[in-house]
Amino acid sequence: MKIILKSRLIVVFLVTFISFTVIAQDRLSIAEVKDGLHVITGPGGNIGVRVTAEGVILIDDKYPQDFDEIQSLVATVSDLPVKYVINTHHHGDHSGSNASFLQVADVIAHKNARDNMIRGDQDGPPRLIYTNQTSVFLGGAEVRVYYMGRGHTNGDSVVYFPDLKTVHGGDLLHGTAPFIDYANGGSSRSWVNTMNNILSLDWNTAIP
Repeated sequence: MKIILKSRLIVVFLVTFISFTVIAQDRLSIAEVKDGLHVITGPGGNIGVRVTAEGVILIDDKYPQDFDEIQSLVATVSDLPVKYVINTHHHGDHSGSNASFLQVADVIAHKNARDNMIRGDQDGPPRLIYTNQTSVFLGGAEVRVYYMGRGHTNGDSVVYFPDLKTVHGGDLLHGTAPFIDYANGGSSRSWVNTMNNILSLDWNTAIP
């Protein structure tokens, strides 16, 4: 039964990944995933946009030059400001606008992701970190953030929206094969266990 369940979830992920890949363009665009949850696609990683009654929570923030366009797209789905940004890991297409968002919001990442940013002399390392699990509560919504082990890097966050049964996996969910950054602690062997941990959550939709 467990194997069947995992197989079904893998199919859901593949279908969802294909749909997001198809709509990706050279310019950024925003689309609804579920009520209160949107995705911004375009070059680089996909941004999750969780809209709440008290503000917006972003998952990742693309490149430095994308800050203004991200803010403009968020304004099309909410009149409220971005309050939190959660980085799934340190790569520049997922954390590149941190320096700008730190002027207006709190930025959160796993402690290893922050260490990787500092070692790489990246702008805008987050001021808030966690080790195993944390949650953001805003406007009646809970967003859970898990460290489930090494995989793409040694600092990957899995972001879970329990009320929407949706996960944002960053580059742990990358294409049709694992993408491992060995120089920053990634592990193909650990990736398998990390994926099994993701599959243990109660979700039916994934944002890659």
